[in-house]
Amino acid sequence: MSDLRRAVGTLDNLVAFEAAARLGNFSRAARELLVAQPAISRRMQQLEQSLGAKLFERNGTRVRLTAAGDQLQRVVTNAFRSIEQCARTLPRNDDGVVSLRVNVAAASLWLIPALGEFYANFPDIRLHLVCIDELPEFGDGDFDLEIRFGTGDWQGVESYPLLSETIYPVASPQFCQGHAIDSLDRLSDVPLLQLANFTSPLMDWRGWLSSDRAPVIRHFTTYAMVLEAAMFGHGVALGWHHYVRRAVEKGDLVRLPIKERKSDYREFLVVRSPGSRRFSVERTKAWLLELAARDDQR
Repeated sequence: MSDLRRAVGTLDNLVAFEAAARLGNFSRAARELLVAQPAISRRMQQLEQSLGAKLFERNGTRVRLTAAGDQLQRVVTNAFRSIEQCARTLPRNDDGVVSLRVNVAAASLWLIPALGEFYANFPDIRLHLVCIDELPEFGDGDFDLEIRFGTGDWQGVESYPLLSETIYPVASPQFCQGHAIDSLDRLSDVPLLQLANFTSPLMDWRGWLSSDRAPVIRHFTTYAMVLEAAMFGHGVALGWHHYVRRAVEKGDLVRLPIKERKSDYREFLVVRSPGSRRFSVERTKAWLLELAARDDQR
C-alpha cells in the first residue's frame, strides 16, 4: 500500500480520476463526489505529478483522456468494479428485510408502479411495505423507513426531501366535454371533490375559489378515492402532480387550464434509528431518493 501511495498520492486522487474520466468533465465529477470543482483539478494535478504522465487534454470545460489516461482508466475501472462486486457479496449481519411505512396515496400512486425496478436491482432485499391511510405520530411502531408528508422539521429522526408539492385541478375527459372550465370562477359551477382530512392548505378547495357562490363539494376520506371519483366523472379534483402525472399521461384525467400552485410542504423520507442502520436499509434509502430525484424532473 505504501508503494501505491507513492505512485498515485492519496486514494482520493484515484476516485476523482475515475469520476472525471468517466464523465469527461471536472465540474460534473465534483458534483457527483460532492466536492468543489477546484478540488478535482487539484487532485488531478497531484496524480499527474505523482505518475509523471499527462492524463487529460483540457479543452474549455471538457477534458479528454490522453493515451496514458486511457490506460489508467481501464485499470482503475476494473479495480473499482472488483471492489464493488466483492463488497456486494461480503457476509453481513443483515437479514435483508426493510420495513417501509407509507400512506396509501404515496404507495399506490407513486411507489408501487416503480417497484419492479427495485426488485430487479435488489433481489436480496425483502421490502415489507406497510400502507395506512394516515400516518400516526412518531414512536408508534418500529419501522426502518417512512414516507411522511410535512415540512421535514421533525425531531429525533433524519428526513430527506422526496416529492415537492405542485397542485392543479384535474377531471375526467368525459367531465371536461360536458363542462367548459377555463378559469377559477367556473369551478363554482361544477361539483368539487375534496379530501376530508388534509395537511396542506393547497388541498382545500376554499383556498382556490374566488367566487362568493357556494359550490357543491363532495368529501372523501382518502386521496385515492378523490382521484377515483374524478376518473368516474363525479367532479373536479385537486391533483398533486406526482400522484396524477401517470393518469394525465394515459388520458384518464385531464389537467385543466388553471395555473398550478406550489407550497413548502412535500413528501419526506424519514429514517429511523440512524445509529443502527443496516446495509439493506441504506440501499433502499438511496434508491428511493434517486427515484424521487428522477420523478421531480418530470
